[in-house]
Amino acid sequence: MSSTTEAIAYQSARRAPRRRAEHVMRQGVAVGLIGAAVAMLLFLLVDVAEGVPLRTPAMLGNALFYGLSGGLSGGLSGEAGGAREAAVTTRVVLGYTAVHVAGFVLFGLAVSGLFALAEREKRVLALIFMLGCCLAAAFVMMVYGLSQWVRDAMTPWVFLAGHVLAGAAVVIALFYFHRRLLREFPTSAE
Repeated sequence: MSSTTEAIAYQSARRAPRRRAEHVMRQGVAVGLIGAAVAMLLFLLVDVAEGVPLRTPAMLGNALFYGLSGGLSGGLSGEAGGAREAAVTTRVVLGYTAVHVAGFVLFGLAVSGLFALAEREKRVLALIFMLGCCLAAAFVMMVYGLSQWVRDAMTPWVFLAGHVLAGAAVVIALFYFHRRLLREFPTSAE
């Protein structure tokens, strides 16, 4: 009888880490999708308000996939200044959207893993805060570089605002999943 009890306890102990890992992965995917959706929704609203739906993902997709750095038009064409303009196409928009969502999901997985680690070791929470500050500075530099690449075709403040709102949504979602950490944050550096 004791061997059956020991076998059940052993199997349960083996499944616990796998369940925790699956839980962290589900949270990471959810957090990443939330962040991506917030950023994409703001870009869509701005693009619709300007009368060119899907302009931002088309422009960023053309810059990413084809190296184009001009504004948008009905097709590829030459300009007097030498910059080429890019079209809003389904292929480019879906391609960029896939890259954008994948980036947010990977970020969500990484941050969710760090938050899961912070629940076991609260000193990691201070590291997460410092890492977040470094990532914010790197992101501002990326926005500046991107705004130079696409020139006047895109307002960098809209891009920055979209991702700041997405970052806030990610943080809110993470603290929703890890409520206890919010209470422990003031003492995490001890």
